[in-house]
Amino acid sequence: MKDGLTRKWNDSKEFGVVTGALALLSALVSSVALAQAPAAAPAPAALAAPDAKAAAVAKPGAAQPKVVTVEEAKNVGTVAKGEAIEYAFRIKNEGKADLLINDVKPSCGCTIGKFDKVIKPGEEGKITLTIDTKAFSGPISKTAVVLTNDPAKAQYSLTLSAYVKPFVEVAPWGFFRIQGLVGEELTSELILGSDEADFKPSKVEVPHPYLSAALAPASEKERLEGKGKTQWKVTLKADKNSPAGIPSGEVKVTTGIAKQPELVIKVSGVINDSVGVLPSQVTFGTFDPKGGLTREIDVVNRNSKNAAFKVTAAESGVPGVVTEVKSSDSTKVKVVVSIDPKVIKKGPFDGWITIRTNDAIKGEIKIPLRGVSL
Repeated sequence: MKDGLTRKWNDSKEFGVVTGALALLSALVSSVALAQAPAAAPAPAALAAPDAKAAAVAKPGAAQPKVVTVEEAKNVGTVAKGEAIEYAFRIKNEGKADLLINDVKPSCGCTIGKFDKVIKPGEEGKITLTIDTKAFSGPISKTAVVLTNDPAKAQYSLTLSAYVKPFVEVAPWGFFRIQGLVGEELTSELILGSDEADFKPSKVEVPHPYLSAALAPASEKERLEGKGKTQWKVTLKADKNSPAGIPSGEVKVTTGIAKQPELVIKVSGVINDSVGVLPSQVTFGTFDPKGGLTREIDVVNRNSKNAAFKVTAAESGVPGVVTEVKSSDSTKVKVVVSIDPKVIKKGPFDGWITIRTNDAIKGEIKIPLRGVSL
């Protein structure tokens, strides 16, 4: 009996130990799991309520502005050169929200745009374009891009056009052109015309050492139709000493017109030597004299009056450099330059090739000659 009770007690004791061990193990596992588990995410914050105005725009059928243009293009007709063209384009807002003109962007630096930035529903505003006409003559057309908050018309263009008539017209073109050869007296003529009652040119100035100008009333034969009731002729001259090159400068005319007291006319063109050479210098560089090097010079006749043009001689100023006239006609002559290996000395040389022609102005031409012989 006692042994049976003892066995039961022992069995229960062992059972308790096992049960306790299992409980302890379960607790340890739970604590490890809790330690490794990530922290719980915080509860999501409530979303901020949208801006009332933005929400209203975003909703279908919300109040919107509506651009209505009375006109998007305007031709103001003929204006005098130098006078500013100014025109106000009317803009209506037929929507139910404020119309915002965010910007007006002209296509040209000569144009300025001013505008009402806010136009209330049912009201009218304006966009004013102003064009500076000082640099223009004849028909002009300038545009400006308008940016608004109207979703249906966020961007559109306005166009302002006109015909700019100068107080003084310059014909047949708007500049003097001097074209010819050195040694010739060159001229260029223009007609100045105006309908202004006080148009009477009194002085012409040319700040240039080789150019001069003169004023005179245009004769009946010189007058140009449609270029003004009063017409004057301006003659520009380049004297025989004018060097080769591109003449530049300005001719200033005192007009007598109060609205445009001074007229400035540009000068352009080209004055050439009657004889040209290509290239303008002969260079051999560093060379072996036994290599048989040659260079060619084209001598060009630009004077159409000298039909019998020819090169009479071609001479080298460097011993061992030989020249020969190979071909000749009235427009172009070829001169061949070569090296004589028996005569040329070692080292650098720096001299000239002299070409002589039968041209009255350009009878002698000197061309630089350089090289280094090994």
